[in-house]
Amino acid sequence: MTKSKKITIIIILAIILLISLYLAMYAGYKDFGCNMLYKAFNLSEDTDSMILTVLRYPRALKALIAGCCLALAGMFMQSVSKNPLAEPYITGISAGAGLGIVLSILLFNSSNYSIFGFIGALISSALVIIFSGLSRFSITKLILIGLSMNIFVSSLISLIILVNPLKSYMMMLILSGGVTNNEIISNKMLVIVFCLLMLASAIFIPKLNYLRLDSELLETNKNRKYLYTVIVIIIASFLTSLSVFAAGILGFVGIIAPQISRMLLGQDYRWLFIANTLIGGSLILLADFAARTVIYPLQVPLGLVVAFIGAPIFVYFLTRKGDMFRD
Repeated sequence: MTKSKKITIIIILAIILLISLYLAMYAGYKDFGCNMLYKAFNLSEDTDSMILTVLRYPRALKALIAGCCLALAGMFMQSVSKNPLAEPYITGISAGAGLGIVLSILLFNSSNYSIFGFIGALISSALVIIFSGLSRFSITKLILIGLSMNIFVSSLISLIILVNPLKSYMMMLILSGGVTNNEIISNKMLVIVFCLLMLASAIFIPKLNYLRLDSELLETNKNRKYLYTVIVIIIASFLTSLSVFAAGILGFVGIIAPQISRMLLGQDYRWLFIANTLIGGSLILLADFAARTVIYPLQVPLGLVVAFIGAPIFVYFLTRKGDMFRD
């Protein structure tokens, strides 16, 4: 594929992201948000303007951050594992985040449960990486330990929910995923952390192309390969943990966004980095718009909407003929 075609695809993806951002911020169940957009530029202080400032803008920001982080984390995990079905929660992050959220509701009745989910995600991923062996690191061991962590902690979460029926509905609702309104960390700080992680991700993008080389070619640089692999997994863990903090536990995006970008742009991770950021952000923003409007005035949990959108796309990629799943 020529460079001009790749640039055209990136421009189209950027336009789709802008449309998704507009829908998430301004559109409602009745109209496409022209009135809201007018009030945003008019700087009025009525109820609609307050809704934009207090609810819509922070919600759209966190949905965008969650989508970008999940897509990039999925791309990293698929790259280092050479498995197109790998996803960001492979290191036990979802289970750790879920346990942190459940414990915060159980012990503290916490409205800032997302920070506990963030801490739980970091702790679980750190344990899985350490148990995988930093000196003799193995992707296979990482996957198996992460799977064991997910099964064990998920069983513990189910037990906690079963023995606490008064809080079980709140726990299940929050575990379904959704953009949070956290008061501990400001949106400005969230953006700063996100930008730092994006910078770290961009720095290590060339290393992903290096890791794509055949194992025999990397035999003489095995220590460097292990070092790059561990660092990339750590970055992916932080990206996934930040997405949990912003929007809870969301599935499928970390799998399907890298597949779509690879289908459109090939294997060069310099282009895939940009495409995954745009695709992941668009998917979560569109899902958030649907969650607000599909059965208004009720809101569907964001995680359920993402699953409804992502599952058919995932099945399509599984059954699609061709070389889609060849690295």
